[in-house]
Amino acid sequence: MSDRILRSAFAVLLFVGTFTACSEQVTGSLGCPTLCVDESAALRDTILTAAVVLDSTFIGFPRQGETRDFTLLALGDTADVRIGLHYDTLKTRYQITGAASDSLIRKVDSATLIFLIDTSVVKPVRPFTIDAFDIDTSATDTLTATIAPLYRASRLIGSRTYAAADVGTDTVRLTLDNAALFAKIKDTLRLRIGLQVRGTTSGNGARLRILGTAFPPRIRYRASSDTTVKPDTLFPSSVTPPRELYQQAAFRFFPVVVKGRLPAPPVGRFIVGGLAGARSYLRFDIPPSVLDSVTVIRASLLLTQLPARTTSATKDSITVFTQPVIASP
Repeated sequence: MSDRILRSAFAVLLFVGTFTACSEQVTGSLGCPTLCVDESAALRDTILTAAVVLDSTFIGFPRQGETRDFTLLALGDTADVRIGLHYDTLKTRYQITGAASDSLIRKVDSATLIFLIDTSVVKPVRPFTIDAFDIDTSATDTLTATIAPLYRASRLIGSRTYAAADVGTDTVRLTLDNAALFAKIKDTLRLRIGLQVRGTTSGNGARLRILGTAFPPRIRYRASSDTTVKPDTLFPSSVTPPRELYQQAAFRFFPVVVKGRLPAPPVGRFIVGGLAGARSYLRFDIPPSVLDSVTVIRASLLLTQLPARTTSATKDSITVFTQPVIASP
């Protein structure tokens, strides 16, 4: 389910098909040659209401760094997901064709953020705006509470409104403020960009799926007016948190979930999916009378979805993945 939003509370029953006394007659070996061995048998369906134990729910998947594909969301009070990008290694010099040495960067022109979107999952049908902000700070910026306030007008370094027809291809380009990028390069600072999407009219939300696994968002710019000098390209990099190489890789490109994060489920329910997605662990306590005296030929877990706040369309289909494990008493 990745970043698709599904907040569902389920009630559960275990439905077991067993061989036992009467109900439905099965004759011959064609239906179940291994179990029946040409003998008649009776089938009974049994519903075990106390066999399922709602053990634990874990929230916060995928973990930071486990994916590079994220969805920008702006759905009012329901969901607000932004993106952070770290460009902590900025070049200060560039190479002139045929020159014996490189030169100091003294200007920046045509600064553009380039990224890919997945139109097979989310294809815009209305105009939308993408804003880019300078979200660099000396505070601990691994916390949403620290980063979210930095998405404000005084820190805006790029903005563009796109018509639905403008995203006919998967590549999106957002022009950035040349002066803002040059100031970072000149003072050997790091550049950290926050992306936010919004609808162009009141009441209209917006969503955009950005693919960063195969094509990390990059910044392309010119350091010289000489057309023989090739444009330079910056790729995401992070030097924080210090001495944490895995976390540094995770914070090159990451989601900032401002609204829509799932709370813990109420007693007797479990949830799956959602923003900062949930996974639930169920235990099955099958009575010995079932395990010792009958042969189970089929077992089904019946899930009843309960009404809940959601940002998915009501006609959306979902896939629930199960990972069975055997636990000792």
